[in-house]
Amino acid sequence: MKYILTFILVSVFSFTLPVFGDANSSATKAPSGGESVLPSDFFADALAKAKAGDDAMGTQRLVDVKSTELTPSLSLSSSYKYTSNPTKSTSSDKLEDGTTFDLSLMMMMGLGEYGIGDDVLSTPSLMLMHMRTYNDPVQDFGHELRGLDMDIQIAGLTIPFVLPNDYTLSVGNTYVRAINFRNRGTASAHHFKGDVVMYSNTPSISLTKTIPLENGDILTATGALSYAISSGDTLSETLKTNAQALLESGLTDTVADLQTGASYSFNLSYIKPVSDKLTFTPSLSVSKMYYKKGGNIGKADITYVAGLGTSYTINEWLTLSGAANYTAKDGNRDDVIEFRDFTSGFSLAVNHSF
Repeated sequence: MKYILTFILVSVFSFTLPVFGDANSSATKAPSGGESVLPSDFFADALAKAKAGDDAMGTQRLVDVKSTELTPSLSLSSSYKYTSNPTKSTSSDKLEDGTTFDLSLMMMMGLGEYGIGDDVLSTPSLMLMHMRTYNDPVQDFGHELRGLDMDIQIAGLTIPFVLPNDYTLSVGNTYVRAINFRNRGTASAHHFKGDVVMYSNTPSISLTKTIPLENGDILTATGALSYAISSGDTLSETLKTNAQALLESGLTDTVADLQTGASYSFNLSYIKPVSDKLTFTPSLSVSKMYYKKGGNIGKADITYVAGLGTSYTINEWLTLSGAANYTAKDGNRDDVIEFRDFTSGFSLAVNHSF
């Protein structure tokens, strides 16, 4: 179970970093699209009234509603990746050289543009995503990795504030739900009984500095703070065995609950446009998590990621991307799952803005 949770956390972190890390991107021009979850006039009617201007006393509004237009977009993507450490383990008998196949559907909704004073612009956005991960699709290890196959559901609200001097402050919250659709790996491939392994809410705040260079390249630096509040099955439900003695001994923390904690991260990216269609982005990031619940109090781990990404826009609705990352995780206690992993692969995304 601890390897499953480590796999989930690494997978979710690697996804949410590119989605929410670039706080300087305009939420009204999201890279993906989709049908509106809410009626198109849900926000518009209320916001139109706020856009009327000065109030009856002639006082100027602090918030200037520049646009109430909802801008939905949808992205359908698939990726195929190599991983040198499929189980994220350091044991001597760990599996090596595996592959994963991901399918994801993401909807983003820009919620308008709002001016605050003369120098600040806010462009909030909503994101909904469902991703399914198949480990070892070519079955190099038989069915041994089937227990790691997951559905990841993510809902996120991000409110960026574009500040003077190329700074962007972003606040938001991300809800993540991880489902073991393989029924813990014991059912045959065509039986899907979903078990919710964990779910979490993570409020976060980040500050990004964008530095345009004279040669047209862009350097971005982002510092972020977040706090994950996770939950999952109770101990007895997780073990599905006679856990009464353990419960009577006070071992009532769930495995997922023990993932609750505060994280600090820093990311440095260098965006290199080669042409109108091709872009390279090397990056470095470091994050540290302090666990705050149960037996994990006092536990901390630190994760380093060095990566190189590339993106090629085939046309306005089709994008081909590639990436290679090296990840190293260390901790301050023996029970921290430390590992090294190299991943590389490519993805193809179909995007549509409405």
